[in-house]
Amino acid sequence: MGAPVPHHRSSSPLDRRILVIGADGLRPDLIDPILMPHVAALAAGGTRSADHHAVWPTHTRVNMSALATGTVPGRHGIVANTMLVPGATEDDIIDTANFRHLDALDRFSGGHVLLADDLGSILAAHGARLAVAGTGSGGSNLLWTPHHRSRIVNTNTAFAIADLYDLREKLGEIPDPATPDTARIGYAVRAVIDLYLPDPDNRVIVLWFAEPDSSLHKPSSSPPTCSAAVPAVQAGARPILDALDRMDIRDQVDVLFLSDHGHSTIRAHRTLRDALIEAERDLGRGSLPPLATASDYVYPEPGTPPPSAARLRPLVEWLTAQPWSDLVLAPEALARQLPGVLPLEPLWNGHINDRSPLLAVSPQWTHDRNIHDVPGTVAALTTQSALKSSHGSASPYDLHATLIANGPSFREGITGPLPTGATDLLPTILTILGLPVPPGCDGRVLAELLRDPAPAPQDEAVDETLGPVHAPVNGSHTGTVHLHRVGTTTYVHGADGGSGTAPFIAAPPATPRTGDARS
Repeated sequence: MGAPVPHHRSSSPLDRRILVIGADGLRPDLIDPILMPHVAALAAGGTRSADHHAVWPTHTRVNMSALATGTVPGRHGIVANTMLVPGATEDDIIDTANFRHLDALDRFSGGHVLLADDLGSILAAHGARLAVAGTGSGGSNLLWTPHHRSRIVNTNTAFAIADLYDLREKLGEIPDPATPDTARIGYAVRAVIDLYLPDPDNRVIVLWFAEPDSSLHKPSSSPPTCSAAVPAVQAGARPILDALDRMDIRDQVDVLFLSDHGHSTIRAHRTLRDALIEAERDLGRGSLPPLATASDYVYPEPGTPPPSAARLRPLVEWLTAQPWSDLVLAPEALARQLPGVLPLEPLWNGHINDRSPLLAVSPQWTHDRNIHDVPGTVAALTTQSALKSSHGSASPYDLHATLIANGPSFREGITGPLPTGATDLLPTILTILGLPVPPGCDGRVLAELLRDPAPAPQDEAVDETLGPVHAPVNGSHTGTVHLHRVGTTTYVHGADGGSGTAPFIAAPPATPRTGDARS
């Protein structure tokens, strides 16, 4: 049975609160109104974006940082799930899922694990508080508020803080992990209902589910859709929405239901490190400068100077000749000297920082459908051969995510006319709360979705296609990237994958997908 569409009375922005419900990796075309009636009702009674974007690369902690800061990776500094930052740790590697690694990066950078202001710090500066509950990695929760940790409940860690152990104990024993992780979702939901919602000082509450992402990665799932994981998200959202009604605060709370990225079925596995070994074998020993890899990035080997463009050219020519490689990117100063290489800055709204890689590689993707009739495959760059579905590439199936907004601040029953993205969350939240948006935000206020939009004329979306600065040599392939621009905000829409098109992923369908696996 579907949930009723709420009717909103007016409420003052002074008592307005915001609840962010995140479903990690939920593609918008996989929202099934039958399996997720409460989520479908949120969309029907509020607003939704038909063209909502992750930032690239489409890694979880990269996008969590974009959501928390309103900035692109070239500005906030979490440029991959796993990064190479010489000197930050004993082995120079930062695993952003690990809060201890993030703390090491914070110490190394003088208190700037994020290079931009985060939501928790901004709220604290105005006497308000951010509360977070989640079932994903400690790092994914911590990045919302790295320096204000008094209200974080995570099912995997207490961040070595005694008070957070006490907070978790109030909710009882943490359930054992499972697939799908419905019990742990329920635990995080209880944290919001029992601990966070009763306290009005918690002006923004983030509830982040690791599903369906966690199940989609696993070989036992039906990639890239999972018949059990999607209802698990619904099972988490329903009691929260019921609690808002029971507490009679539904008309004070704006609900933003969203995801951080999409998913693709993996058709081939390889790692960039293995690719470099193969390249040196093909090009000859000593043909490559000292290099290291992390995620989809190539870095200078720690302790060595950055190689010249001339030294990198054989590797770049080799990469663009590989059938699994779609894009090779580099900072613009380097891209201008190498054939077939796209400049990195336009994908990051014109920004770059010291944590940026020497080269970045995005693998080939296709529109092909898997055995469950769900489109989108990728030749993934991953070490985990057991993965059946993943994300991280510039495929539009990875880059398109979910955004639904419902509450007293939002218009009812509309689909947004403009593209939206992860960087828009922070400026929109702050505007709803009547707080100033910090300078340097790459996102924009989603005025077209609000009941009281800003009086300025509405911007229009401008499409742009980005190609390499210089054509590749010897007939090698290099893709192009499609971008949207709205005002000063850039959205990465998707690489063409060699097909010349990068279609958007449709808004939630009105009827179930008949090709999905059900169990």
